[in-house]
Amino acid sequence: MATAFTFSVGAHERHDVAVSVAGIRHRVTISVDGVVVIDSGGNLGILMPNVFDLEVGVHEKHMVSVRFIAQQLIDGGAAYIDVFVDGRFAFRQDW
Repeated sequence: MATAFTFSVGAHERHDVAVSVAGIRHRVTISVDGVVVIDSGGNLGILMPNVFDLEVGVHEKHMVSVRFIAQQLIDGGAAYIDVFVDGRFAFRQDW
């Protein structure tokens, strides 16, 4: 199951953060303003690691945390991505 989404970070120094999960290997790529800053390379099975932290900005710095949640079928089977900016919950994206 593949998904991709983009969101903006910063008030005075805006940056576009793009997150993509693709293929059966669950390859995660995160780019800032079109430049890939994280590439997990993917793996088979459960996505590991499931939390990716990165600092965005030069003068106006923000800590962005992208957390992949994939529950087992016995727990309901929900799959979603939570995004936190500066330690605060920003939004949830379906996966």
